[in-house]
Amino acid sequence: MTTWVLRPLKTTGTMNLIMRYRMKEANTAMRLLVYCNLQPSQKCEAGVLIHQHPEEPANVALLRLGLLGCSPVEPSVAIEVHTLELYHRLRRRHAQLSIQAFTRALCDIHKVNYRTCFREQFSIAFDAYLSILQHIRSQVDDALGRSDMDWRLKHMCPCCTYEINGEEMLKPKILVASLSDHRNFNSSYFISRQEVDQFKNEVQHRQHIDRDKEPDDKTQDEDVDKMLASCLAWKSSAPDHKKTAADIYETTGIFASACRHGFIIKVCEMVRSGELAKYLLAITNAMIDAYGKDIGMGYDVGCTFSGIVRNSPLLSQKAEEARMQFCVNSFHGYAHNRLCQVQHHPLYLPGFGLEDLETMERVFSSSNSVSHVIRYASRYHWAQFIDLHFQQWDEDKYGELSKFLLNNYMQAIGIIKKYRNEVSSLASSLNIREDDFERWIEEEKHFLMDLKDEPVEHVLACSYVQALMDLQSADQKWQKISDSFRTTSHAHTINYEQNVRQTSQLEAQRRAALDGLMIHIQRWTPQHPEYLSVLERIKSHDFRRALDKLQQLVVQRLLELAKANLSGTGYKLRVHISKAIKARSKAIRNALDKYNKLAPSMQPPAPQLTWNDIVNYGFLSEFELLKHSHSQQDVLHKPWTVPGNREIAMMYFKMKRSHEELTCLNVEIHRLRTFICDEDIFLQDQVAFLHDADPLLAHEVEELRVCRARVDAIHIIRLDTIEALPEFSGVRGTGTMTSDAGLDEDDGSPEDIATDDAFNDDMNAPASANPETLPLSGRDFQTVRVRAFESERLINLYLWLSLK
Repeated sequence: MTTWVLRPLKTTGTMNLIMRYRMKEANTAMRLLVYCNLQPSQKCEAGVLIHQHPEEPANVALLRLGLLGCSPVEPSVAIEVHTLELYHRLRRRHAQLSIQAFTRALCDIHKVNYRTCFREQFSIAFDAYLSILQHIRSQVDDALGRSDMDWRLKHMCPCCTYEINGEEMLKPKILVASLSDHRNFNSSYFISRQEVDQFKNEVQHRQHIDRDKEPDDKTQDEDVDKMLASCLAWKSSAPDHKKTAADIYETTGIFASACRHGFIIKVCEMVRSGELAKYLLAITNAMIDAYGKDIGMGYDVGCTFSGIVRNSPLLSQKAEEARMQFCVNSFHGYAHNRLCQVQHHPLYLPGFGLEDLETMERVFSSSNSVSHVIRYASRYHWAQFIDLHFQQWDEDKYGELSKFLLNNYMQAIGIIKKYRNEVSSLASSLNIREDDFERWIEEEKHFLMDLKDEPVEHVLACSYVQALMDLQSADQKWQKISDSFRTTSHAHTINYEQNVRQTSQLEAQRRAALDGLMIHIQRWTPQHPEYLSVLERIKSHDFRRALDKLQQLVVQRLLELAKANLSGTGYKLRVHISKAIKARSKAIRNALDKYNKLAPSMQPPAPQLTWNDIVNYGFLSEFELLKHSHSQQDVLHKPWTVPGNREIAMMYFKMKRSHEELTCLNVEIHRLRTFICDEDIFLQDQVAFLHDADPLLAHEVEELRVCRARVDAIHIIRLDTIEALPEFSGVRGTGTMTSDAGLDEDDGSPEDIATDDAFNDDMNAPASANPETLPLSGRDFQTVRVRAFESERLINLYLWLSLK
């Protein structure tokens, strides 16, 4: 048996640093102990003796005292486990806290000069500690029958995936919002590069209509695609070959998706590229495999992406059979044209409730803080800390799940109370039925879809009248200059008689040729009926161009405001955006003045707009109607063009989506209560089964159960609050899960619990063996089970040590 001595570090000297952090539960006092220089010794009066059994790795002996070495074989520096756990918890809660900052803080507390090696040593030990935690988690997952890589994906959110027998079917049943170290970090969040790359050839370089087709071959889909062409101006829907990144950056970001409750579904690593379609195609494929049918997905350019999926050889049939439904996000959707909104905005889609599908904006607002620390990290540490961040994110989202349900329930009830009487009274006074609102949306959609390009003869007529107007203006200018020239006195006269004669002859010949060509054509005069008709059409064109410019500026201002308020935006970028918003505001006012000057000249006169009208993002949907109502007079007679009717229709759809939200929440509340009850019973059964077979593993499962029970207690209180509401319309109590929800039918049985060979070897160890003498198996890797006692708490650790 080898004995090591752990000597305390003096404040003077240059010895290696061992950090220990401890918070006593008995009081709030904090104590920081520092040790150094592990040396073999038989006895030591000033240090702590560490006994190492024969053929036992040094880190096993250290872990019995709650220390973890910084090298696998012969560690000379060790860090206390509680110090690592403290940083682990701090890093999960504050992603910007770097290892260097933490070690510097410890040095400041000890009055020790910081050295670069401290950060390196702590980083090595922290990697090992996270590996231990990951191995413990995998052992617990094995014991609970949850070791499959897709288990988290299929059961990440109890409100989305824990289906109950006899519950009302939701369509869509799940709403989703969709952004040299050679080690690979395994994570259930990430989709591998190989899986993503199988979709890299699914999108053509040009995302527009084939212009080589004959005019007679035009279909309705082509006309609709032209109306949706403005959506292609979005950066995320640009052709893939334009979404490039500098070659010096291998990883340029992440593309992630989450359910409506905020739980992360899957994450793709963006490699040397921008926001390519292949990332979302890979996530879509994974979701179909996990959730089956009736999935609703929101994306900034969901309108464009639905066409990409429809044309994908690998995914089109699969998505069609799964009844995938794509839409635009609620906030960003107002920046799309009106045809896109009536087809893809959540306000007009049945089953989407009040969900805005802007979840990823909130996810990235939090995850952006991680980038400051991992910007120059290796690929392993890059994935490690993103995985760590999203683990904490999902834990936080589970803790806020009942709060989400309560807030949404109160919001839906409030909207219904606010609009119910108003919609009913206005509809009754105007003799409008509820089905009229649905019919109006269909009529507006068909009107926008049926819009054709102007005939060529109209375009030529406008050009001709514009040329006549330019000619008239030039003649007036020429006449004015000529009159001024004739009245000017000259000191001497220049004779141009010969040049004038030659010019007159050429002009006469030109006129004769033109008269012969246009002998049957009469030039339009300002009083000609065709001239007046085309003049009105030109005014309409100017009016529409003014509206287009105004709409463009308002949309740009909307997106800039969204970016300016995003968490994590740097100071320089905020200043740049602020200046752009000020300049944009001035440009908007100029465009608004131009519009208001043209509005009275329209027949009938167009409404005057104010600043307060156009800065409301909801008004963006009215731009299309304003443009077309003065170019096609028959649309003015439609009831859905009346501003008052459109306002009532907006209230109606918000109220309808609120009723759908209540239906969805009733299902989710029932699921969550049932999940809490079933999960607690399941974990208690597993603890009882493992108590004799493996007490250490049973303790880890019990820790999981206690932690979950602490959060579930708050959930129960909030669920009781919801069910006590007078407006509650759901099912009270718990239900029974379906066979494909939660655990599989066989996963809960003791005989089906999966265990690895090393775990079985440990189980077969003699019962009389010393609990501190741990059995080892394997040559290259050792599975170590260690007990460490601190503040009456048992710490269970599994460590894989490389013996290379």
